[in-house]
Amino acid sequence: MNDTFYQVVAIPVINGLIEVAKMAGLAKRYCPLLAVGLGILLSVGIKGPQETWVQAVIDGVIIGLSAVGLYSGGRTVIRWNDRKLG
Repeated sequence: MNDTFYQVVAIPVINGLIEVAKMAGLAKRYCPLLAVGLGILLSVGIKGPQETWVQAVIDGVIIGLSAVGLYSGGRTVIRWNDRKLG
């Protein structure tokens, strides 16, 4: 499998790790920073031989921000449905 598959799989993994960190007491305002940090770590960890370190870090930032967006978007949809149904 290629690196893109692992990058896509990393997004929900990061969301799960963020939830665990929140249960452990992490303040919500630090969740985006943790997501970007985890994205960078995972991206550098799965960096291919033809990929530079700079590109791996940029990919990690994108993965982390995507994880934040997935969480934020899901939360917004759930809140909108609660208001619509309630």
